[in-house]
Amino acid sequence: MPRVRDYPLRLKQPVRDVQAFLSSAGGLRPYALASADFEPLVPEGEGSDVLAFVNEVPAAELPPEFGAAFGEGVLAELRAWSFNGVPPYAVRVRLRDARWREDESTAAGFAWAGRRAAREAGHCIHEGVLPRPYVTRWPSARTTTHPVPEYDVPGPRPSVPGRTVRDVHVRLVTPAACGVFAIATTDFEPLPADSGLLFEFAAEVPEDRLPREFADAFEHGVHHTLCASGTRRVPTAAFRVRLHDAKWHQVDSNEVVFAKAGRRAAAEALRCCAEGGAPRPVDPWPAHPRGPRV
Repeated sequence: MPRVRDYPLRLKQPVRDVQAFLSSAGGLRPYALASADFEPLVPEGEGSDVLAFVNEVPAAELPPEFGAAFGEGVLAELRAWSFNGVPPYAVRVRLRDARWREDESTAAGFAWAGRRAAREAGHCIHEGVLPRPYVTRWPSARTTTHPVPEYDVPGPRPSVPGRTVRDVHVRLVTPAACGVFAIATTDFEPLPADSGLLFEFAAEVPEDRLPREFADAFEHGVHHTLCASGTRRVPTAAFRVRLHDAKWHQVDSNEVVFAKAGRRAAAEALRCCAEGGAPRPVDPWPAHPRGPRV
């Protein structure tokens, strides 16, 4: 395994079709859908930049400021992992396709999507796995001249038919010196087959009640579990996951705890689909000795 001082690592092969998706369902997030390739980059010489970004989406299809924001996000995330100022990979990021919506998309949303794409690509590189797809069929392009991407072909579908599972409660509370605290309630709703979506996360808890990084971690945990036993990292069942209630603690909550809560929620929803039952009840939410953030 390469040592950290071997940075930057040179990719043995490109990572194609790394999708990033932010759903505006729930009204608290901007809409952004993008696909990028991460290709090996040979530095031109000593001291040359080992990171590059190319936007191949025409301006008629994606506003240039959105494409630039995606590039800034993906490169900022890669540089954040630098060791002694050296990024982890020598890579060219190529934005291949993207979709946006009037009054629902922002430059900040596409920067957010860029950071997500970088994290997914990093996971694929280190684990030797394929990227997790969010869509099996892309929404129609805004311009008739925009070509259909070569990777936009029907892929494997989820293997388990989903059903609506309401009020999946998760409570991870250990009041101690190094305690944990994550409480969340979610609904799992099956996505229509003709939607082309494999996974959608609707954040319905505003940031003043749940920090964005905790909501992201919860979403990551849910998505990870749904894809854990699927075919080619396709979710076992296609769900719209609605996070509509949550509590956190200023000391005992962190991203790891909320990711674990997301995994537990997804496992419970899959159990309900397999067994046909209702979610198992949990104990009443206790009062934290130092008080939760509500």
